[in-house]
Formats: sequence, C-alpha cells, structure tokens
Amino acid sequence: MIVRLLAQLILTTVFLHALPHDGASLEAAAGLPVAGARSSELIALQMVSENASLASTSGGPTNVDSLSLGIVTSAQSVLVMDAQSGAVLYEKNPLAVRSIGSITKLMTALVFLQTQPDLTATVTLTDADIREGGRLYLAPNDPVTLQDVLKASLIGSDNSATAALVRLSGIDETNFVSAMNAKASGLHMSSTHFVEPTGLSSENRSTTYDLTRLVGAAMDNATIQQLTTTAHVTVTQQSGRKLTIDSTDNLLETFVNAAPFSVRVGKTGYLPEAGYCIALVAYKEGQGSVYVVLLGSDSIASRIQEVKGLIDWTYRVWSWN
Repeated sequence: MIVRLLAQLILTTVFLHALPHDGASLEAAAGLPVAGARSSELIALQMVSENASLASTSGGPTNVDSLSLGIVTSAQSVLVMDAQSGAVLYEKNPLAVRSIGSITKLMTALVFLQTQPDLTATVTLTDADIREGGRLYLAPNDPVTLQDVLKASLIGSDNSATAALVRLSGIDETNFVSAMNAKASGLHMSSTHFVEPTGLSSENRSTTYDLTRLVGAAMDNATIQQLTTTAHVTVTQQSGRKLTIDSTDNLLETFVNAAPFSVRVGKTGYLPEAGYCIALVAYKEGQGSVYVVLLGSDSIASRIQEVKGLIDWTYRVWSWN
C-alpha cells in the first residue's frame, strides 16, 4: 500500500509539472511586495494530509477512479465543488478564513450593477480615484465609457477604475461597502467580510466555500461573465489614446479555456497576506460545471499549474454521465 501511495505521489507530481507554463500575470508587476514564505504542506494524496479530503457525493457526479486521490498543491485552502449538486469533489481547509485580494472586485461589480448604471455613459476618472498598487490603465481626466471603466476593473483588475465605479454609482464608499456585506449575507456567505471595494485591504476576508457562492452569483450576471472571460480588450479614451487591457487570469489562454473545456467566470487575487488566489467556474462539454477556488498559492506559476491540474484531475476522476 505504501509503495502504491509513493508511486502515485511521484506520478502526480510529474504530471503537474509537465503541464505547460503560462505567461506572467499583470499581478507580477503590481507594485506590491512579493508574498513572504508561509508554512504549507504539499499534498498529493488525501491520506498524506488530514487537512485534505476527497468527499463522497450524493446526487452529484460519480467517482470513476477511487485510487486517484488528488494533486500536489501549495495553496493553503482549496475547494472543488459540483456547481449543480453542491457535491464537494475535493477540499483542503475549505472553511479557513483568509484574505482574498482582488477577488473582492466580483462583489464590487455585483453591487455596482445592481444600481442599473448606463454603461454607455461617458465618464471621467478623477485624481481622487487613483489607488496605489496594481496597474493604472485609464488616464484620469480623459473621458471614457462607463463600460470601459468596468472592463478595466474586472479584466485588468485596475484598483483605480474600481474606486471610480464606487464613486460613479452615486453611493458613498461606506454605504457601498455596507451593501457589499449585505449582498454577501444574502448569498449566505457567513464567513465573509469586506472593509473596502478594491481588494487592497487584507481585511477583506472569506473562505473557499463562501467564494463558490460569490462566483455562482457572478455566473448569473451576463455582464460579469462576459468580461471576466475576456483575455484582452482594446479601449479608446476621448483624447484618442488607445490601450490594451490584459486579463490577470492567464488560465483564459490555456487548455482549460479551449474546447472541450471552458472558463465560465472567474477572478484572480493577490496580496502578500493572501498569497495568489483565484475563484472560477470551469466546464467540460458533455460533463458538468465545477467551482474551483484556491487561496494562498505560493506564486502565479503555482496558481496556474494547480488550477490546471485540479481541472484535469476532476474531469478524469469524476463523471457526470
């Protein structure tokens, strides 16, 4: 039995590192400090770590390979859940409350869009909108459509654009954040709390379990779904200044977003206190949709590789037929 476990551990590790690497995310140049070392256990098998488990399901997909028990991951918390049944397919510390970085922007967008804004309206970023940390895409005092501000927020994870959305909603930031927490409560995200709308504060905290509810709500919003699955977009400001906004989600240009797979909605996040995070909905044609949430990965590369490995593993080990 021990030999079998060691052999699977070696094969799983080789498989994960054999997956193609992606280009660096914009978060690498975000101007924030590199995350410091955090104690973590690499796991390949749930038998190796008491914090990880492969849950049995009822009414969800069927496990077709009971000997395949997981992949190596550096993430502090992981959850893979069947979107339709809520069956947990893999978990590691799913209820640990952690900082979530720019995943916060999904909630900000949901609350902003509840105000039913005219996305075709011409608006202007002001100097007061500028936030440190992250890339500033839109030049202040140069008019642009409100939809383009939303694009900068959700695609490029632009903190200043996100702050502008709050101002342009007509709600002051204190009440806007209160609305974010009320929305979280309405989604039964009982372990989630927001203190500001951009994700720059480490006090914006949640769990992998709660974040499945957030990405589920984002999945139901056509605007958020479309923008968070856009890899690149070109925006033109009134001065004629053209710029390309690149998604911070490098997974959009990997096999997990190419037939028969697709990413339905998702958002990355990073802070030194949070590590590298992501929450998304993945789908494979002829199978089902799954929520995949990782919090506290060690690097951009590990976040990408671990999500790819989890998605590949999930659709090999579980069947929806």
